[in-house]
Amino acid sequence: MKQQNKRDYNNNYPSVTTILGVLRKIGLEMWFKYTPINQINKESEQGKLIGTQIHQAIHDYIKTNEVKVSTQYVEEVMNALKGFMQFRKEHPEFKLKNAEIVLTSEKYKYNGTLDCLAEKETLVILDWKTGKIKDKVAPPIYDEYLYQVAAYVYAYNEVNNASIDKAYILAVAKDKIAYNFYEMDKQEIDDCFNEVFLPTLKIYNYQRRKNAEG
Repeated sequence: MKQQNKRDYNNNYPSVTTILGVLRKIGLEMWFKYTPINQINKESEQGKLIGTQIHQAIHDYIKTNEVKVSTQYVEEVMNALKGFMQFRKEHPEFKLKNAEIVLTSEKYKYNGTLDCLAEKETLVILDWKTGKIKDKVAPPIYDEYLYQVAAYVYAYNEVNNASIDKAYILAVAKDKIAYNFYEMDKQEIDDCFNEVFLPTLKIYNYQRRKNAEG
């Protein structure tokens, strides 16, 4: 088992997000269907960059207790950071420990980077996402987030011989100052991992093998 300090897995295993890419995303497919390709490319690249910058800003905050922002998307990043700080104010029971923990599961042969190890009486995993509210009260938390976090919990427990059985998903908005929060208990973590993630991993590996064969 390997736990690393930077996102360099030193293997050819797929990442959790790559594996879950096998699953259909109906809403995304509809957006692709009715949106011009140049707009899709522009918004996709912008969304990835903003998401990366938000993650880095939160990571820096956990490490240094300071907020540093250097971006051309100031409004979106600041909205997300303010949403994150609002969460911190309303949930002081979470003690943030380590951020950006890179993991490799040798048992199931996949990689992943979890956002944060936190303490809430016991150790828990905290993962954050960015999204838009649009006409809703809070950014959505999609089922795929649960599958992803379940895989992180299993990988972390395997690597560290741990028994974390709770995880939390924090979705912060980019277009307003708001957040959404979701708790996963052991039963849901186990179900998401065994009933969804592992079958999806099996499909991914089959498709990868067939593609390699030609």
